[in-house]
Amino acid sequence: MKRLLASRGVSLVELLVAFGILSLIMTAVISFYIEAGAVSAKRNVVSDRLRRFHLGLDKMEQVIREGRIVDIAPYRLTLLTLTDLAEEDGFPNFAPTPLQFVSKPEGVVSIFGEEEKMIMKFEPGERLIFQRLQENPPAPSGKYLISLELYYSGAQDSRSDLLFRRTINLEQYYGTP
Repeated sequence: MKRLLASRGVSLVELLVAFGILSLIMTAVISFYIEAGAVSAKRNVVSDRLRRFHLGLDKMEQVIREGRIVDIAPYRLTLLTLTDLAEEDGFPNFAPTPLQFVSKPEGVVSIFGEEEKMIMKFEPGERLIFQRLQENPPAPSGKYLISLELYYSGAQDSRSDLLFRRTINLEQYYGTP
């Protein structure tokens, strides 16, 4: 009987091997968990950036669609907007002062006369660009596409990525080329 109990014991070498295997498995599991957390955090940052961009564009898009474009520059969009009395004698009633959406390093602001209002705040390295798109075949006179693009440049401005693009069909104001 004593012999049976003595043979069931575990040697120090066996314990060390078991703990070594357990530590290898635990190291792999913990490193996988840490890496998954880092990937998730990075994905959340990009998701937040795109969510802010969508919300900002939704604020701008209604005004842009109801207005008539006067000028497009990479960091500025100038348009005529409808007044409170949107229609007069069957014709659109545009405000005499144009509205501008300006992409500054701190965010997109709308400028109407003397009033300046922040529409969309940027994180460091972000920038919104307005761009007129060339259609093939060309659209009927006075109508075209513009693209609103959110760019993000790396921490050292070493690389630039287009994060999102939204295209809108617009009409250009007929008084401009």
